[in-house]
Amino acid sequence: MIRRCLTPILCALFVLAGSAGAAPAPASLRLLTESYPPYNMSAKNGAVVGLSTEIVREMMKRARVPYTIELQQWVWAFTTARDDPGTCVYSTTRNEEREAQFKWVGPLVDNPWVLYARNDDTRPVHALEDVRPYLLGGYVGDATAQFLMSNGYRVELVPADVLNMRKLADGRIDFWATGKYQGAYLAAQQKQRGIRPVLTFKTVQLYLACNKAVGDALIQKLNASLNGMREEGLVQKITDRYLH
Repeated sequence: MIRRCLTPILCALFVLAGSAGAAPAPASLRLLTESYPPYNMSAKNGAVVGLSTEIVREMMKRARVPYTIELQQWVWAFTTARDDPGTCVYSTTRNEEREAQFKWVGPLVDNPWVLYARNDDTRPVHALEDVRPYLLGGYVGDATAQFLMSNGYRVELVPADVLNMRKLADGRIDFWATGKYQGAYLAAQQKQRGIRPVLTFKTVQLYLACNKAVGDALIQKLNASLNGMREEGLVQKITDRYLH
């Protein structure tokens, strides 16, 4: 029995020999998200919950990937995931501008975009072009607002989407551009009955967007896990529970 190494070099060789057969530990991912109900939000006990969160948690469990989830402001979460290795962000709209900035897992769920108006607003809205002359409400870093601004619409930005609902009710913007289910959730939560959705103008898909340093094998493993959930009908069951 060898009680001590004869030289530092031999010590190093013994360590390498002992670890050569060990399987590498799976990479741990730091997952960031924002408060965007019902897809991701904070429960009363502080846990991060929601439709996308439930899908992501099950996907990670099946893939046996260690992870943490943190709720942050959207711009900070998005920027951190883009810049920090081992970090991902959801629920992220996948578009041309963002495509090359991340590696993508998904889609997780669909997200219809809608326009809200005040109940006493009688202006007809049959297509998105009908609101071009008016002031729309969006929030900083949101794909909905980015889409509208890139197409020449006037959008006034706020830090959080719930502020747009209040601005619309007070007449400080003409229409509020938001996610269909996000808008409905916020209106119900705030007991706001003076506004209504008037147009669904686009449907996008939401993803888990990972830093480009995350290994391709891990991205493929997560996508395979998600595809298995979808084939079993589990993704649809979770979606139906939150949206219907």
